[in-house]
Amino acid sequence: MFSPPIDAPELQQSTCHHDDPPDRYHTCVNAHHAAYSENNLPPLLFRLEVPSFDDLPPLKNLVENGQVVKDRDGRPLRAFPFLPRYISIRPAAWLLEYWMRTDPRLTYRDIKARMVVPAAQLPRENSLNMRRERQCRTPLALSCWSSHRRTVGKVEVERVARWSLDQIRYNTTMEIEYARGPGPGDQRTAMRLRSRTLAGGAPAYHPLGLFLDGEEVHVPSQRICEALSLFWQLSERASRLRLGSWRLLPADELPETWRRGTQRGNMGEERDVEAGSRLSDTV
Repeated sequence: MFSPPIDAPELQQSTCHHDDPPDRYHTCVNAHHAAYSENNLPPLLFRLEVPSFDDLPPLKNLVENGQVVKDRDGRPLRAFPFLPRYISIRPAAWLLEYWMRTDPRLTYRDIKARMVVPAAQLPRENSLNMRRERQCRTPLALSCWSSHRRTVGKVEVERVARWSLDQIRYNTTMEIEYARGPGPGDQRTAMRLRSRTLAGGAPAYHPLGLFLDGEEVHVPSQRICEALSLFWQLSERASRLRLGSWRLLPADELPETWRRGTQRGNMGEERDVEAGSRLSDTV
């Protein structure tokens, strides 16, 4: 699922052109993300589950002035059309998340290859992933498309705890706005989706079926069902113990895998580096 086309002529021309590499903190403008900002985030960020990527075009090598562009190790750069030519060593978290959701073939290596610093000064892949988590996914209550733990971790339970059942039905982490009938006993009816922002700007509104792919309702994946089930189990235990939240449960009431994780220091957290970045050393 590539970015939607941007039709405004001024945005089609809004790409950087450099005779020499720019500053290390510069990210080139690209028509695929030029219309977006912290106050106008790409709708794709708010899709709950991964779409099918059956119709992706084949990737070619990036060519400039008739020559294939290569990275520090002599490997050709892959020509993702949505990826800027040069990328800051501190890219915006929402942009990182957007790029990684746009094409599943993209890895952190592809991103780091466009940073203009020596290899020793490149950000660690773990740092890029944590930037996405702390500065984008967590404040926006987004899903994570690449969890690869065998069992449901604490972070996954924390995620589903923030979503309503209607959000899951509509395959989105956007807020759902409702309309109520004129009668006092009339039920609320889902009306539209409302996106969030990172900088306090006005939200954007979208139709309810934006992420339903033509279906009437979204059927959640087994992984989300497992996370929901565990959340309900933990919440029931907390209620039985008269605790205000499952987060207050004593260690012996938590999943065994979490307790083992506590001994290792990660408390059932998701692995720091996602599959895409782990694969980057072999792509």
